[in-house]
Amino acid sequence: MTASDPKLPKRLYHALDEALCRLELIALLIAATFLLTTMVLVSLDSLMRYALNKPLLFQYTLTEDYLLVGMITMSLAWGFRTGGYIRITGVAAFMPPRVAEWLLRAGLMFSAAYIATLGWKAGQEFLKTAITGEAKIGVFAWPVWASWIWIPLGLGLLALRLLICAAGPAQNLHSEHEPTEEI
Repeated sequence: MTASDPKLPKRLYHALDEALCRLELIALLIAATFLLTTMVLVSLDSLMRYALNKPLLFQYTLTEDYLLVGMITMSLAWGFRTGGYIRITGVAAFMPPRVAEWLLRAGLMFSAAYIATLGWKAGQEFLKTAITGEAKIGVFAWPVWASWIWIPLGLGLLALRLLICAAGPAQNLHSEHEPTEEI
């Protein structure tokens, strides 16, 4: 196996990548729904607050503690796959290609381990709040678990994407991504 060969068998890599792409698209649709909901609620609250002097009292808590959390974390893996990240390649540019490839793969593996650890810790917090029934008191008693659930889901998808990328074909490590994706 040479440095340019995929680390996973080609068939397995493509099957995993395709399944993960579908999950990322579902997560992205959830994030987009949260974005649209946030925009509508903030606009409606602003209109009602200043035109009718009757603000939506629940809007701030819902958008800040629930919708924005889901919107950000559920879009992370799709964003990484489509090139929505910053990669610093200055050091790798001066290395032999094989060494640069292994450096990039190692960086992706360490990143995946770190992201997976964060997701695991968030999953523990989600379970704790779900079991205890912890609530954020305000206009409504907001269940805290509903805010935490998006973090382990989104970070878990990102960790899987990083692992697939690290174990995949070498050309995926160096390719330039377009800012948009074909759906």
